Amino acid sequence: MRASSPPSPSIFSTIAAVFRQNRRACLLLNVVVITLVATYDQVPTVAAAWDRVGEFKLHWSYAFSLASTVFAAAILPFGIQAAMGTLPAKGRWKRLGLHMLFWGYRGMEIDLFYRFQGFLFGEGHDVVTLLSKVALDQFVFSPLWFVPTYLIALRWIELGTSWSRTRASLNREFWTRTCPTVMITNWLVWIPALALVYSLPAALQFPLFSVIMCFFILIVNLLAATEKREAP
Repeated sequence: MRASSPPSPSIFSTIAAVFRQNRRACLLLNVVVITLVATYDQVPTVAAAWDRVGEFKLHWSYAFSLASTVFAAAILPFGIQAAMGTLPAKGRWKRLGLHMLFWGYRGMEIDLFYRFQGFLFGEGHDVVTLLSKVALDQFVFSPLWFVPTYLIALRWIELGTSWSRTRASLNREFWTRTCPTVMITNWLVWIPALALVYSLPAALQFPLFSVIMCFFILIVNLLAATEKREAP
């Protein structure tokens, strides 16, 4: 008689595990973001530096969003993983190139979305405007578009750019466990962070988004390496 496989953990236990795994990263990240926004409001020299970044962003427009997101989400993780020796030996440069292509496009798409939010709700910093932008971002566009397309693109890269294997992997497990679990992680990081992002002038919103991406990737990778070393 064949032994039955152990039951998969429930979605709630999976989400709880994700929360425990990422809680320090989320807390530290939001402390960093609060500090950045507070110094912009309270420290004139920091505000002047941020304003110069905003002018640079306005001048280069989508080229800035492309380059900054490629660095934060593709090149930086590649460098960290290379330094920690966790990169796969085969096809690493192809993987990097594909990640750069995806994140370059995604950066420009997010930049366009921020502009759309400004057109839709205005550039005010009142509570209603901030809540409206965060709600549309995190409870409409993220679950319907940003998170699923990111996961599908990542899976396509991991499966050797095979569309047939990728389609076959988009099963019930993917839609009922993988997507919700990643969405919960996304909310833990981006709901509080985006409230701060949207509180800044429009020219600084995407630069702060890029900084958050950099810090989040650094923190998650460093914590993962620490936990791996401490594991028995």
